[in-house]
Amino acid sequence: MERWIKNNTVVKILAIAVSILLWGMVHIEDDTTTPTSSMDSTIIENVKVQHYGLDESLYVLNAIDTERVRIEVEGKRSAITSIFNDDYKVMLDLTEMKEGTFTVPLSYELPSGVQLVSMSPSKVTVTIEKQTQASFPVTIVTTGSVADNYVMGEPIIEPNQVKVTLPDSELDGVIKVQGKIKLEGSTETISDKKVTLIALDSNGQQVKDALIEPSEVSVQIPIIPPSKIVPLNIQYSGSLPDGLVLSSTQPSVNKVTVYGPMDTLSKIESYDAATVDLSQIDAVGSFTLDVELVLPTGVVKIEPNPIQVVFEVVAVGEVTLDNIPVEIEGVSEDTVVTVVKPEGKMVSLTLSGAYTLLNNLEISDIHVSINAENLKPGVQEVPLIVSLPQFITLGSEQVMTATIEVTDKNATPTINDTVLPNDDDIEPVEEGEMGEMVDPTDPVKDSIDEVESSETQTGTDIDKADPNTETIP
Repeated sequence: MERWIKNNTVVKILAIAVSILLWGMVHIEDDTTTPTSSMDSTIIENVKVQHYGLDESLYVLNAIDTERVRIEVEGKRSAITSIFNDDYKVMLDLTEMKEGTFTVPLSYELPSGVQLVSMSPSKVTVTIEKQTQASFPVTIVTTGSVADNYVMGEPIIEPNQVKVTLPDSELDGVIKVQGKIKLEGSTETISDKKVTLIALDSNGQQVKDALIEPSEVSVQIPIIPPSKIVPLNIQYSGSLPDGLVLSSTQPSVNKVTVYGPMDTLSKIESYDAATVDLSQIDAVGSFTLDVELVLPTGVVKIEPNPIQVVFEVVAVGEVTLDNIPVEIEGVSEDTVVTVVKPEGKMVSLTLSGAYTLLNNLEISDIHVSINAENLKPGVQEVPLIVSLPQFITLGSEQVMTATIEVTDKNATPTINDTVLPNDDDIEPVEEGEMGEMVDPTDPVKDSIDEVESSETQTGTDIDKADPNTETIP
């Protein structure tokens, strides 16, 4: 015996045997000492049935006879009472299901250490419908209003069509797809506003199960300020090369719409800031130029902008028109204005322009005038004011002045004011018109005057004598 104890191999074998014995005793004790009274059971109500596996791009679960079930589970009391109800799951597998009505068994998932005793119901009846898709235009509804005198433009929606997916039985009930935007006294354009869409039925109620793609759109709503339509007047800068003239111009529009506050619009009667640079044209022909319309102070927009102007450029021609009357303008009631030069109040003008325009030119198309307003009395030289049709100009080296005499009607005449005639102004008297002209210093004339006076006196005395008196010769 002593020899075995001293043998290491024997000792090791004994140690292993003792260990196995102890392990067996512990596990046998666990199995035999666990009383049935330590196991417990519980009932969980209203466990939601969760379905999975259905191809929702093609089908929809339209009906299920029950959506919640009752389950009874058992396990250690500590395991049952420490687990939340959400850890108990009842599953409905709809994988590869097609259109129709089916009865499908339910499956479950329980926490570790918990066993299912019963589930009611253990099966459900489902109805699966095929999904149907249709396109609908997007409608934007606004609430509130824009600021006074402003106008809301037509909403710009991107995209303006969306797709709605629903079962056949429900899709027919969708009337429109819309979103809402609040205006709240807006004075500026609403840009890139993201709006969530909903589907509505004929009663204006939301169809909650509708799948809308895309579910939101980008909306822009123009907020248009007050506007006014005014004539468009083309102005010119620069000049054409020598020998070329404009024959005609034709803008793409004759009027433009100007937008801005009311106080700004009230001061605008026409748009005169459309300027064309003629130096861009260097040859005969037809040309189209884009003209950008500059916004006047206070104006927020002009439409259309830019505009196009078509030009016809031709070689220059000349014509001289005679007997063009000169009109006097601005004469006060107390003033008399006499034209000294040009004679007869007529002028001749040499005019330049396109031959087609010159050939159709009439004297009535030309207006030549003198502005006599605020002129002082006397003889003076004043400029002639010439108004010509469009694209017609005055030729070079022309005298464009007139000599006039201004007289004040209320002025008192003086000697210095008397104009004596020149010798050249005295016209000869025809014989027999005024009798013979006699030098007043001639002595013969004096004798004749005395005789005529004596004869006159004698005749007078005879007339006074008694008629019965006889005269002795």
